[in-house]
Amino acid sequence: MARGVMAWRLMRALAMLAALALAGAAPAGAQETTSDRIPTAPGEQALRQVLEVEADLATTWVLFTTDAGVRQWMAPVGVVDLRNGGSIRTNYDPCAAPGDPGTITNRIVNFVPGRMLTLQADLEPQREASWMNETIYAARDRLFAVIEFEAVTPDRTRITMWGLGYGTSPEWETILGFFTAGNEWTFGQLQRALAGEANYPACGE
Repeated sequence: MARGVMAWRLMRALAMLAALALAGAAPAGAQETTSDRIPTAPGEQALRQVLEVEADLATTWVLFTTDAGVRQWMAPVGVVDLRNGGSIRTNYDPCAAPGDPGTITNRIVNFVPGRMLTLQADLEPQREASWMNETIYAARDRLFAVIEFEAVTPDRTRITMWGLGYGTSPEWETILGFFTAGNEWTFGQLQRALAGEANYPACGE
């Protein structure tokens, strides 16, 4: 495997295990992601993560919903099938093809153009992940991410991501910790892309 790819995988693994203050560090002057938890029903809670970016609403929407957009920040390999029942498939290996081992699949449940995107992650490949347990696995079909887009000014957009379906028992802390840090890190990648910084090595580097 190319040295650049190996270094990238190591960097990402370290970032995901780092403290939240270190995960997702944005470029100097960029706003950091704020994360908190909101009670939604007895025994249930939502993970809310908010970020404002220096980009207009149309540009921000494109970064989430097109092949070229997601490849700038989500992962070096990305394919978007934008429709109800479609998917966003990504892979952190720049030499991989969609569907290769390591592909992450988020099903597009529904969307409102420029306003809202609902995703559901395919957690089956994560059955043996360190943050997975029987409680989370049994509830995987009711876990969703709702992403809202709001124009704060003509050149600034607020992104609010809601992680829905989480429980409040101790068994849920592993996945909540993983996605809190992981999403903050990924939103940091979005900030770097908007700042014109390259996030990923090309295949063979």
